[in-house]
Amino acid sequence: MTSPIALTGASGFIGRSLVQRLTEGGHSVRVLLRRPDAELEALGVDSLQGSLDDAASLRRLVEGARAVVHCAGAIRARRRSDFTAVNVAGTARLVSVAAESQARPRVLLMSSLAAREPAVSPYAASKRGGEEALFREARGLEHLCLRLPAVYGPGDRATLALFRQLNRGLAVLPAPLDNRFSLLYIQDLVGLVERLLQKKAWPGTTVEVDDGRSGGYAWRQLPEIAAQQLDRRVRAVSVPPALLWGTATASEAVSALLGLAPIWTRGKLREFLHADWVSRRDGAVDLEGWRPETQLQQGLAPTIAWYRRAGWL
Repeated sequence: MTSPIALTGASGFIGRSLVQRLTEGGHSVRVLLRRPDAELEALGVDSLQGSLDDAASLRRLVEGARAVVHCAGAIRARRRSDFTAVNVAGTARLVSVAAESQARPRVLLMSSLAAREPAVSPYAASKRGGEEALFREARGLEHLCLRLPAVYGPGDRATLALFRQLNRGLAVLPAPLDNRFSLLYIQDLVGLVERLLQKKAWPGTTVEVDDGRSGGYAWRQLPEIAAQQLDRRVRAVSVPPALLWGTATASEAVSALLGLAPIWTRGKLREFLHADWVSRRDGAVDLEGWRPETQLQQGLAPTIAWYRRAGWL
């Protein structure tokens, strides 16, 4: 198909993996980047320089596009308003521009399970706000929102710290060991997106997706799974909440002094302390026969092997 798929967040883990999958599948891809990216350009994408706060660059991005996949978002910020500016206002601007364009492309929003609990953290509130912006601004556009759990796989830096600990045989976890969560392997996710882009119509709703493991994972199960795949003993230790609150508060204070956006905050800690981040699948929503193929038992070993080849472990 000659009409391009427009993509934001192409320089991130999910976006970069999706670009590779789509270009390998023969799709024309146009990406919005803040700065040049030689690796992406080598894949043959149409690269535009711009940002979510620049309506002119967004108009160029969606011009003639058949679909927009919105992966861009802020995962760390100095203040709540910074999350809102990117995850809410940026999404609203992009969807509004798409709705006003002659092409009127369908819009796929990559959201987060955090949006299910907006009171937990400023990040979670901004992800819910982004979903609401999609539904508010679509104005007749076909649209779909995917709420993602933690997505992992070769090339991911967000889960690298956890995999490093599992590889060393001791995982020090900022959460109670009985808390549960879902996961999704990157190749399963990009396969789903490719299927959805070929689907004739989108239902205009929110769908939570995962790797198919009923009930997700408890933190205490990670050592057993890792031990089976790595052929070594692995232990997990939960850090006392009082100590975690102290480290999060200190991280915010130091980052404020240095003018940096902290990744470890009290809001992030509340996300870890939340007991249930398990995806709730709606069987009534058709995902074009998509079935995830990779649970952690299958995804852990190739991910760690990739990290080792890349020199990250």
